[in-house]
Amino acid sequence: MQNLKKDALDIQKKSLKIVIEDQQFNIVEQYLTGKQLKELRGIPLDVDLYLKIKPPYEDELIENDKKVNLARPEVEVFFVKNAYEFTLNSRKFTSFKQILTGEEILKIAGITDVKCVTLYQKLKGCDFEKISLSEKVDLSNSGIENFITKDPEVFSYTINDEPEMTDSKELSPKQILEFAKIDSTLYYLIQIFGDGAKKHYAYEPDVLITMSCKGLVFITEKWLDVADVEVYGKECKDIPPAKSFRIKIDKNYFTVTESKISRQQIIQLGGKPNIAKYDVYKFLNGNPKPIRIPENTVVDLTERCLVRFVLQPKEQQDGRGNRMQFSLPQEDVDFLEALNLEWECVLNNGNVMYLLIYDYPIPEGYNTTNATVALAINSSYPITQIDMAYFFPHLSKVNGRTISCVTPLTIDGKNFQQWSRHRQAGEWVPGVDNLSTHLALVDGWLSKDLNR
Repeated sequence: MQNLKKDALDIQKKSLKIVIEDQQFNIVEQYLTGKQLKELRGIPLDVDLYLKIKPPYEDELIENDKKVNLARPEVEVFFVKNAYEFTLNSRKFTSFKQILTGEEILKIAGITDVKCVTLYQKLKGCDFEKISLSEKVDLSNSGIENFITKDPEVFSYTINDEPEMTDSKELSPKQILEFAKIDSTLYYLIQIFGDGAKKHYAYEPDVLITMSCKGLVFITEKWLDVADVEVYGKECKDIPPAKSFRIKIDKNYFTVTESKISRQQIIQLGGKPNIAKYDVYKFLNGNPKPIRIPENTVVDLTERCLVRFVLQPKEQQDGRGNRMQFSLPQEDVDFLEALNLEWECVLNNGNVMYLLIYDYPIPEGYNTTNATVALAINSSYPITQIDMAYFFPHLSKVNGRTISCVTPLTIDGKNFQQWSRHRQAGEWVPGVDNLSTHLALVDGWLSKDLNR
């Protein structure tokens, strides 16, 4: 502790006190040049600085490159012969220059964002005169010059690198485009922030943007005529602002002109007049389960990864309808729709996923020409293979021969017939095999078993 105190005392002893224009400084260096002294006090280099000398000697002019010994017994005092005082918003400041611009006055007062204020000089009486940033003011006039600041009167901004100005504190995107003579039916407005972030106002033409004294930056982009939601959703790409949107509801496509659509509108577009009888589900790429859209919900068609919508009756009979309790890859959906058969994605016992295909054709030689085929879908499909097949009603051969390796299994409340047929290890190739290749394999099992 005593060593610390000793070090502090040593520093105090080494510190040299000087005064520059009524402001005291503690200096460690013994010698400073006139330039260093001026910079210490913020005095312009072209202003004469003097060292005060006791009479009868004259004060000494300190040139910028002259070194001054600060270690003499008395405190050295430096001054400027012609310093000018002024007030800004009732606070007193000192200038070492006789003539200042409006910008220099503001900066001496510590106002760095000079475009964010308007400077006025107080005249005799109650009059004020506006002083521009480049306008020069002579501080040598009799008396102390007085200034005040007010909020800025104009705001600058750029649009597509073209400078614009306004006296309005707020402008809408529509107004900004109109003032720049840009057709808002062809282009929409984007604001660029200081960190490079962007915000578009494509769907907010009338929202008010607060102008900034520091200036705002805008650019424009051209509207997309039609955005295919399914195409962008399959790739999980952001949908650019568009004049219209192509959406898929069940198997059909529709074009709408708004980026947001209500649940009720989706049901009506899907051709269901009784809105109360249907639920709406949305399918997102990468999400195996469809998401039910609550009533009175407005859906954002620009939602990332949104692919399509499915309408499902709230009340179903015999367990058969349009249940989509999990989702399949789009290539499988396209394949199923090409079959022109009814199909459902159901959760058995709440967690096991099954695809049910109704009225699937059965080869001649069995007890029925059509049956419901069920396929178990693993949560990691299509990386994980589809295995086996399940039929309802149970199949039998008309020739009376038995079908080997079959067992009963309850699926969706019905007694299905499980065919235990399996690929060899490594035969399932992700990216190549899918629902269509597995059903081709199932067709082969049905045909081959007839010859056994």
